Amino acid sequence: MLAVVILFLIIVSAAALAAGLSPAGEALLTIINRSFLAGLSLLVLGCISLVVRSGFFTVFGAGFKRLKTFFFRRPRVLESDWHNMVDTVFAQKKETFFRIGTSLLLWSGAALIVFSVAMLVWHFR
Repeated sequence: MLAVVILFLIIVSAAALAAGLSPAGEALLTIINRSFLAGLSLLVLGCISLVVRSGFFTVFGAGFKRLKTFFFRRPRVLESDWHNMVDTVFAQKKETFFRIGTSLLLWSGAALIVFSVAMLVWHFR
């Protein structure tokens, strides 16, 4: 894991150095600001995905489902076993998709923030 983090920092620093050499002045500050904002947005989306995946809102969903069944009657067709079956393959694929998506959002957001901080240091050196 430490090797991955070190490689991550080296790649982001090299990208910041390469990007810092090309534009000058206002264009560089625009790149810094936009990359920081994009990184922050990706980190927020990744954190939201992480909280949803952790099952934090499951309690609220179960409560609202109980309220819905209290106020609205279900048709008898929907009470059969055929409609209540759980597709395990789909659930596995969905969990894998959300796990990979969450890690991609978090890593790319962190990369963009480190990139913008490295460019900011390069700009004001």
